[in-house]
Amino acid sequence: MGIGFKLHYSIYERWQVSFGVSANHYSNGNTSWRNAGVNSVGATIGIAYIINPIDKTSGNYDHTDIEIERRHWFYDITAFGSWRKRVVIIGTPPEPQLCPGKFGVLGMKFSPMCKLNRWFAVGPALDFQWDESAGIEPYWVEGTSGDDIKFERPPFNKQMSVGLSAHAELTMPIFSINIGLGYDMVNPGGNDAFFQSLTLKTFITKHIYLNTGYRLGNFKDPQNLMIGIGIRL
Repeated sequence: MGIGFKLHYSIYERWQVSFGVSANHYSNGNTSWRNAGVNSVGATIGIAYIINPIDKTSGNYDHTDIEIERRHWFYDITAFGSWRKRVVIIGTPPEPQLCPGKFGVLGMKFSPMCKLNRWFAVGPALDFQWDESAGIEPYWVEGTSGDDIKFERPPFNKQMSVGLSAHAELTMPIFSINIGLGYDMVNPGGNDAFFQSLTLKTFITKHIYLNTGYRLGNFKDPQNLMIGIGIRL
């Protein structure tokens, strides 16, 4: 995952200088044994020559530009899935135990968003997520551990979370970057109720997008990837 900012400044009509900063995080996204990941921060400086400069004094501001700037609501429906690892605390005395294998995650998000201008949109979201590894500690089969650890299957509703979240989105012609803060009103055991998300939406048509994101708990506890598809209405 990465984020960067770049500032362009025009020196003359055809010449620009740019300054930028960026930050990147590399990890396994909790799809394997948890690791600290690798973090990097960088800076750039550059100069550019513009072959075909845009005439900003022509006043060309057509109907399309007016429509893009118009404030309006749109609605995103996203379905996603992933897999994850889980650490449980079991036994007497209780001790952390790494569960072998991988657990499935399925989710759906409904988000009405108000587009403030061509660049920014904000809005709430209703979040649903089922985590196969959530709430399993009370269903541990005593006497099992290590690679042979076993759990009875919890009821479906014991592994479902339902939450509300607030989102801000940077919108672009093909990509959108969405940041969210949320709280699970229904929360299975073992998951943080306060969660955060960072998502990249890649539009393959005007209304269909690919969703690639990551969800954290309490700004530090890895939860799961969010890989899926969505529709914008």
